[in-house]
Amino acid sequence: MKLDAKVSIFHAIFGAAFGYLTNYVYTFGLGMFSGVASFVFMLITLVITGNLASMIFGRESMNQKEWMGSGVVPFFFIWLVFWIMTYNGVFY
Repeated sequence: MKLDAKVSIFHAIFGAAFGYLTNYVYTFGLGMFSGVASFVFMLITLVITGNLASMIFGRESMNQKEWMGSGVVPFFFIWLVFWIMTYNGVFY
């Protein structure tokens, strides 16, 4: 399997997990700052996931452009889908 596919699958799995957990950040009780806190949580987890991926797959094998395409995009959209599904009570 190519490196792009491995990185995309890795980010999609972490996006699903952190999308589920973002609902708890959103409903924590921060009032009007809930959305901002959720977005900051997503950015922090995206950076952590990217660093984990670079440690696993090698730092020299991915540049920033490749990471934006095969890491950030799948993470964000899978994260958003799972957050919305969790918020709407699909998993309860």
